[in-house]
Amino acid sequence: MIDETELRELASQQHGVVAVHQAEALGYTRRTRDVLVDGHRWARAAPRVLRLPGAPITDAQAALIAVLDAGPGAALRGESAAAWWAIPGNLLLPAQVVRPRSRRDLWDRVGVAHQPLLLPADHVVVLQGIPTVVPCRALFDVAGTQRRGAEIPWWVERMARMVDTAWAMRLVSGRSLHAMFGALARRGRPGIGVMRQVLEDRGLDYVTPASGLESRVAQILRRAGQPPLRRQVDSGDGDGWIGRVDFRDASLPVVVEVQSERFHTSRIDAQLDAHRRSLLATAGFEVVEILEFEVWHRPQEVIRKVAEGRRRVAARMRAAA
Repeated sequence: MIDETELRELASQQHGVVAVHQAEALGYTRRTRDVLVDGHRWARAAPRVLRLPGAPITDAQAALIAVLDAGPGAALRGESAAAWWAIPGNLLLPAQVVRPRSRRDLWDRVGVAHQPLLLPADHVVVLQGIPTVVPCRALFDVAGTQRRGAEIPWWVERMARMVDTAWAMRLVSGRSLHAMFGALARRGRPGIGVMRQVLEDRGLDYVTPASGLESRVAQILRRAGQPPLRRQVDSGDGDGWIGRVDFRDASLPVVVEVQSERFHTSRIDAQLDAHRRSLLATAGFEVVEILEFEVWHRPQEVIRKVAEGRRRVAARMRAAA
């Protein structure tokens, strides 16, 4: 009678599957495994993976099978890793898998293969039972999947949105992204050019957009060649704090507020907004209001309003000098 306790305990932590090398580490020899793999107690899910027949068949299990079949040190990468971290816009399957480079084994297994020159141990963690590259590494991997991506504006913008989303989810930070860039850029990896553009205006103190509207406004101004605005900035006067504004010019007392139809249409919202605008104006700020309709349907109006607000302030400052 073969005691399967340890093997089943491990499978319970790994979506019902176990790698052959894990079984060997627990003392289950090849002969013992051949006896266990009878289709009732255990089944072979892949050349190097065993599965409990009663375990639920899920996408997570399929992804882990691909990782385990790739051998020790393998992990989800790229879009699969980003999806497992719940970063929107990515798919878990087909599983994209990375593992340390090896000359001894010609790898042609379940997952989409990748063997990079650089895969430090601290780039991989176990997330809900599946070895997965850290979010920063996943984003760089995704950025490198588009051939000549740095020359494709929509791809750079897509990656910028993905980075902002992961940042807002607190999966990455300025420090972790720039550190990853420094580590990978030396290797000349695909996607470095894309991420270089994304990180140009995302320093260590970068603040992610609080909404899709704000992200769209920043995109419109960037495309128009307008100087970037700081996001979500606490503002006030000599008497104290007035509020956190959506955007604020880095060098001029110009504030840009984005009025969404959802949160700024009620009477009380209108009254509060008017009061805050009055306080900001009294404190010396030029307040530029942008409507949600303009953001999505009249981007030239957004550009015009911001540019005119900046010109008015600059003119006042010259007159006062």
